[in-house]
Order: sequence, then structure tokens, then C-alpha cells
Amino acid sequence: MAGAEGSDPSGRRPDNEQDPGSSPTTKPGDERRYRFFAQLAGLLETIDDPTKLYKAALGRIGPHFGAESGAVFLRHPVSDSLRVLPWGRAGPAWDLHRVRAFLELERPDLPDTEIMAPILIGGRAAGVIAVRRPGGAFPAGAGRWLARLCRKVAHEAALREERRLNRIVDRIKDETVQELRPKDLFYRLLHGLKSLTRYDHSSALLIAEEAGARLVLHAEQIAWAKEKSRRIGRRIKVPEDLRPVLLRSTAIRVVSFDAGRGKKGPDVPVEKESAEVQRLGRLLRWSGKGQEPAEGTLLLAPLYHDRQLLGLLKIATRRPYTFGAPEMQGVARVTPHVASLIHSARRALSMEERIIAAEKKHAMADLARAISHDVKNAIGAILPLAQQAREEVNAGSFRREVLIEDLRQIEQSARICQRIFDGMLQLARSGVRPPERAPLPTILDGALSILGARLERSGVTLEMKVPEDLPELKVSRGGLEQLFLNLFTNALESMPAGGRLRVQARREGQRIEVKVADTGTGIPADQLKWIHEPFYTTKEQGSGLGLAICRSILWENSGEMKIESAPGRGTTVTVTLPVAAPRPGRRAASPPRRRTTPSPEAGA
Repeated sequence: MAGAEGSDPSGRRPDNEQDPGSSPTTKPGDERRYRFFAQLAGLLETIDDPTKLYKAALGRIGPHFGAESGAVFLRHPVSDSLRVLPWGRAGPAWDLHRVRAFLELERPDLPDTEIMAPILIGGRAAGVIAVRRPGGAFPAGAGRWLARLCRKVAHEAALREERRLNRIVDRIKDETVQELRPKDLFYRLLHGLKSLTRYDHSSALLIAEEAGARLVLHAEQIAWAKEKSRRIGRRIKVPEDLRPVLLRSTAIRVVSFDAGRGKKGPDVPVEKESAEVQRLGRLLRWSGKGQEPAEGTLLLAPLYHDRQLLGLLKIATRRPYTFGAPEMQGVARVTPHVASLIHSARRALSMEERIIAAEKKHAMADLARAISHDVKNAIGAILPLAQQAREEVNAGSFRREVLIEDLRQIEQSARICQRIFDGMLQLARSGVRPPERAPLPTILDGALSILGARLERSGVTLEMKVPEDLPELKVSRGGLEQLFLNLFTNALESMPAGGRLRVQARREGQRIEVKVADTGTGIPADQLKWIHEPFYTTKEQGSGLGLAICRSILWENSGEMKIESAPGRGTTVTVTLPVAAPRPGRRAASPPRRRTTPSPEAGA
């Protein structure tokens, strides 16, 4: 715009008056302008808050021009909405069409009683300063002088924006170097990117597989709706001719889509990118269906570590033409850090998977040793009874009521073996299944069917309080069975002389809370803070991985765990899990009510 280049933005022919510092020739009034410019600069340099900076600038600029009223119009870089900071007397409404024209760096005609100039930051107009004096016209050259002052305001505002970006980048780095599970880490990153770019649609992290042949959506934050993404886990196959676009360049790309307002028609990429980049943008543009607003602009940032493509950051706004150099530069400052974190997280996940696999084998071996006593006792009771019954039948000396009782004991012992092995088989099979709908009592039964006989033999009383109207969970059933099996086993080992194991459940909003409490020896406070750490154990022959695995299982199922304990008072473990979405068209069947204390057969 002409006003931004030094000419009068009012449309009138400027006089020969020069801006301060633009010519060695001194004109009348230059000294006053020099003095005002220095005073304004000194004032603005002391203000850190951008809004206060704009207000202070207008508060000085208005009286300097002899104006009676004025306003600063600030444009949101993404939504394009206007924020107005008024000054002076209330007067007629400002012509927003003229304001918008200045924001688009045009030069509309203005009344003699008004002058306006844009605030240019990062190559685009972040706002407009306008002043008005109804009592008389502004002198020629006033618009050019206002544009000069706006350049100083813009310079100071750009410094504040740079400080803001520095704080956000530092916060992203500080928050993401903490020890977080990958899912939390990814969403912390996306939240930081929202502050960095102010996107109003969504952001997503896609992890590359098979050298860019496929992109898998691992995290997505939706800005326009207060709900979780339903696309997590989506796999996008990248056509072979588009893979070089991902693999050959680390450049950040911006692709905009015309929403039917341009000549290219709706949903056509309009940025000056290559045809391959535009096709990649269309491939990754998956919104706009149903009530979901369409993505107008995509910012695509490849993530590389040691020249290896790890994934892609996708940031979207609703409007086209919203992202530019400032956003690209801001994202470029954090992508190396993001790539390094993803690389470290993947290595940690790989190590954790190997540790968990080894611990599962160790846990199954421990479990086999623990239940071998119960199985041996059950089989030991079956053999003599069966042998004795056979001899009595062959000799014809059996008594009917004694034979019936022996057969009953044989059946009971056989059922104990059957339940133990059924539970172990169920645990082994369901451990590899994806998340499914399952009622909590069924999951608890899977663990108790293995430990029932051990509970009875240890002199431990089991109390179950699980309401019949609890909703189903959508979880990895095998993982949760192993979780509760670990918790029940820990409780039993803390009560060598017997005690009480209480299992309670209740609904808390969209989550189910399960408490597993024992009356065992408890854990001292100095040890309690370390028990979540891998390889830390209070057992003589323990591996220190049991609770670490429980925590990993809960991460995979979006659950949480809290442990409270004190020596001599026992331990309480509180597990919270998300409920499954209601079944369409009908309510989920309610599980049967549990008995508070099991019979010997039920305990088996």
C-alpha cells in the first residue's frame, strides 16, 4: 500500500514534506516531529504487553495530530476477526470496508477528516491505526507521517511477538523434556503448537512407516470442538510418486484451499506449490464432512532425525491464506526438538516393549509356580478317591451315599483345575486382542478364577462390591486381567498371615473407579514414592517391574492409578478407567450382582 511505502494513504497528493531522518534538509516542523518520535519510541520501549503498547501509542498519536477520536483495529491472524481498541470521544462508526482495505494493503479514498495507516508485521498487516478530527481536515502529508509512526509501532509490536514466540518455544521444550508417556508427550506438543500458530481447526502428528509409504495418525487435537478425535490410528497410504515429496526435503509447506470464492472453484489448492505438494495436501485434508468445518489452510512440517523421516506435523486453519512466513518460521524452530523427542520416545517404547515381554514371561512362570500347589492338591484329592471308588465298586461293597460324596469331591477338585486353566488360557488369548467392550465383573472374574483357591488357602477373605448397573469398558481385556492379577497377587503377598481383600467399584462421570484394598503390612512413605520406578522392588526375589507394567497397561487403556499405603494399615490401589460409548439404540446389558463373600467353590 502507498501509505506503507511512504506516500499519503488518504488518496490526496502529498506535499513535499519529508519524514524525520529521510532527508538532510530540515523543514518547518521537523524538530517537533523528531521530538515526538523520540518520546513515542521511549514510551513504547517500556511497555511489554502488546495491548497496552497499542493503547499507549494511540493515546499519544491522537493528540499529536489534534484528533478527537481514534481506534486501533487489530486483525486476528487466523480467524481474520477484528478487535477494536477505541480512544477519545465517541463518534460515528468507522467504515470497516475502508479498514479492511488498509488491511489488504490497498489505498482507498478517505474523508479529509480521517487518516489511517497499516501496522505491518512479518510482511502483512496486523492492524490499522485510524484517527479523526471532525472539526477540520488533516493537512497534506499527515497520512504519510502516520504511516511512519505506525512503522515504529509495528517494530515494537514485532519485538513483543518475537518474545512471545520465544516464551512458547521455551515452554514447549521445557514441558516436553519431562518423563511423559508418548501419548501425553504428543498432545503436549500439539497444545504448544496451538499457542504458537493460533490455529482454529486442528493439529495432528502422523508417524511415518516403511520409509514414508504410510502415515499413521498418532495424535490429533481438534480446536473447534471439545471432543477427542475419532481418527486416531488412521493409516494413510502415500502413493509411490508422492513419497519423494516427503523424503527429499525438510522444507515446511503451506497449502491453501479456495472455499469457492476464487476462480479455481471449491476445494482447489491455490498456493504456489508444486503439483505434488498440492496432491499431498489433498491427501491429508480429511475434514469437511458432516458438521465438521473444512480445512482452509494446511501447514505441513516433515520431522527428520539423522536424515530419517520420522513423521509429519499437520496444522490446519478454517480459512485459506492464513499461514505465512511467521507461522512457518515459528514451527521450524520447534520441529528439530519434536523430531528428537519422537526418536527418543520410539527408542524408549521399543525398550519398554522388550522389558514388558520379558516380565510377562517371568510373571507367567511365577504364576505357574504359585498355582501348581493348588492344581497338585486338587489332583491329589481326585486320585485316591477315584481309586477307592473303583475298588469298592469291583468288590460290591460300596455304600451309595459315600460314593456320591466321593464323586462330589472329585467334581469339585476337577472344577478347580478347570477354572485355573481356563483363566490362564483366557489371559493368554485376550492379551493379544485389540480393545473391546467388556463388563468390569467379567474382567475381575478372569483374574480371580486363577487366584481363588490361593485366596482361600491363605486365609484371606474376599469382599466384592461391584454395582450391577456399571457401564461397559472399552479396553484390552487381557491387559486389564493381567493388571488386576498383579494387584491381587501383590495384596496376597502382603498378607502372609491372612486378612481381608476388598474390591469396590463405582462410576465417576465418564470413568469407572476400582479400589483394591488389603489389610497387609503396608509400604513405608520413603519407599512409596519409588514403587512406580522400573526395577525398584521391596521383595527379596522381585524384579521391580510389576507396577511399571501396570502403569504401561493403564496408559494403553487411557487409565490412571493411585496408590495409598501406610505400615500396619494396608495398601489401597485406585484404578480409574474410561467407560465405553453407549451402544446405539439400546442400553448395555447389566452384569449380574456379585456376592460379597464367595463360597469355597466360587473362590476356586
